[in-house]
Amino acid sequence: MIEHHFRTMPSPREKLYCYVDETGQDAAASAFVVVAVVSAGIQDALRQKLEQIERQAGTGHRKWHKSRSERRLRYLSLMLETQLLGGQIFFGTYRKPTPYFFPFVETVERAIRANAHEPYTARVIIDGIDRQKAAELTNALRDRGVTLDMVRGKKDESEPLIRLADMWAGCIRAAMLGRGAEREMLQRALAAGQIVNIKP
Repeated sequence: MIEHHFRTMPSPREKLYCYVDETGQDAAASAFVVVAVVSAGIQDALRQKLEQIERQAGTGHRKWHKSRSERRLRYLSLMLETQLLGGQIFFGTYRKPTPYFFPFVETVERAIRANAHEPYTARVIIDGIDRQKAAELTNALRDRGVTLDMVRGKKDESEPLIRLADMWAGCIRAAMLGRGAEREMLQRALAAGQIVNIKP
């Protein structure tokens, strides 16, 4: 009798990408707002869809503060209508003064854990972060048990998912300042489960 021995192959790791932007470093802001967009798998098709929405809305590659109000609200409205990343966009608000580092670590950790299925690994891309801060964040997230490839910086001009995070960060900050259209947009997104507040 011939016995066959089968070796169980390890499950492939799910690859997560987390795109992060923030607002609130300026002295006029009373809080930091950090937004993290989490997506799995190949990113090219998602980027193409986001760039199509940018063209429809007329925002192009512009950030929140460089876009006209009606265009940026149109962009966010189209995002909600398409349900492109429902439940994969997370934000946290942190009253100042608070260490700049902490809002990033907590928001990114919570966003990744909400989407991760073991085994996984994550790559975090943050707008404009330098190498030293990227290394510090990498170590801090690993210390918290997040399975991480690395944290790296990228300019929003070349990454539509960073621009998406920026648009929501701008909207949330405006809503906190009491602006009606932005507050309505945020409430609409929360009610539909399209965006998740990690600090309700």
